[in-house]
Amino acid sequence: MVGRFLLYLAVFTASYAVKAELYVFPAPSPEATSHTLNTEITLYEEQTLSAIEQKNIDLLIKDTYQTLDKSNATSALSEINQRYEGTLPAWLYSAIKRCEDWFNRTEGNISCRNGALYDYWAEYVQGKHDLSRREVRRLARVARIAEVNFNDDNSVAFASPIQWDLSEFTASLAVDRIAHYLTSINIRSYHISAQGLETHASNQGFSWQGTVAQEAVIQNGRATDAVSNPSTIAYIRPWQRPVLSTSKLASLEKGVLSHSDGWPSSKFQSISVADNAFEAMLLAHFSATKTAQQAMELVNANPSLALKLVDENGRVFTSNTYTARTSGKNKAEKNGHAISIDITLPLFDIADYRGPYVSVWISDEKNRLVKSLALRGTSERWLGELRTWWRRVGRKNEGLVDGFAGATKKNAPLHIEWDGLDDFGQSANSSSLILHVEVAREHGGRSYEKIPFTFDSLTSPITVTGTDEIASITLSLMN
Repeated sequence: MVGRFLLYLAVFTASYAVKAELYVFPAPSPEATSHTLNTEITLYEEQTLSAIEQKNIDLLIKDTYQTLDKSNATSALSEINQRYEGTLPAWLYSAIKRCEDWFNRTEGNISCRNGALYDYWAEYVQGKHDLSRREVRRLARVARIAEVNFNDDNSVAFASPIQWDLSEFTASLAVDRIAHYLTSINIRSYHISAQGLETHASNQGFSWQGTVAQEAVIQNGRATDAVSNPSTIAYIRPWQRPVLSTSKLASLEKGVLSHSDGWPSSKFQSISVADNAFEAMLLAHFSATKTAQQAMELVNANPSLALKLVDENGRVFTSNTYTARTSGKNKAEKNGHAISIDITLPLFDIADYRGPYVSVWISDEKNRLVKSLALRGTSERWLGELRTWWRRVGRKNEGLVDGFAGATKKNAPLHIEWDGLDDFGQSANSSSLILHVEVAREHGGRSYEKIPFTFDSLTSPITVTGTDEIASITLSLMN
């Protein structure tokens, strides 16, 4: 029988305490077979789980791990990997198909195809061979270009380089299956905590604090009898985790394995928010291995996602969606200092047009960096042509190039939402600030504009018409 006790949690923003009941899995009993995932489920509104329901959840978690266990030749995943085809349980078919959607959305930077790559790393950790960067790249590449076909009967067929591996996402899939089961037995208000994941649902609008990531999440209000829509925080701190670990061994190398080139990366601590645990963890993995610009572009195009990144120096980057998904305790919301910046670039009618390098940042009146907002371009040769940025910011913050810079995008306009916080997540308290925009183009010109402003002065938008490589800049206070 699962041990149960009553407690009070300050999860909701309401001023009164919420009566809750906690269940811990696996169940502490002599006959219990321990599975990998230690899970806590908290129920609200005087809801409880019967002994049978507790047993069902325990079995569901075990089934998730057993189904995805590649070391067991009879598991569902092992069987299709051996035959390169097969019919899957509906939840696993859906998971692989959703992972393929992310594979396509991220151009192969998120993948569940890399079983052979993970096996190679496991053999290296076991001392069976040396580690070859060329070989891990090859394994990632051949899996990336192989073909996959999905059928309506939950069957899948694929080319031999692919070996499905969801080991990095097993916990998130178990959490989602638990959430689905709770909904099926009419439990609508709950909190699930497991292995860097926290999923919360309520019948009403709520905000809650994630204890692992120390981040707050808010959902819009809804009627008391409405169907609950959960939110999940996923948290990864890559420089503290082995690239690959088993129950017996762990790699000395730290970081998250890049699905596109097979090599570990640890650019950012990643705190992601999504409507389900699987997508939250997919996003967390993607964001830990890519530049901030790449990650934010993906998230800003998907309103259901939100992201906060922190590099090893403590610099903070947040998506445009992050403020909307986080609690009213957010410093930017409290200070009313969120602003939007729109920059348009001219298109030149020339045959060899190259996308310009662009830097956008905010400083105080003494030109000390407050916040890096955008950096297009990755070549240091051409980043150096952004002369003002390079002299004042770039050469003093080398990590920005590797962790923050993104690809050039021809003359695509920039829309930036700034939450009023500096590079380290603190309120920008300076009374006078300067927005800097600098653009340089290969075989083209260079333009630089600066706009002094204060938050109080933005009662109406400020628009500046640029010259040469900058068409216009508009700065406005967000509602």
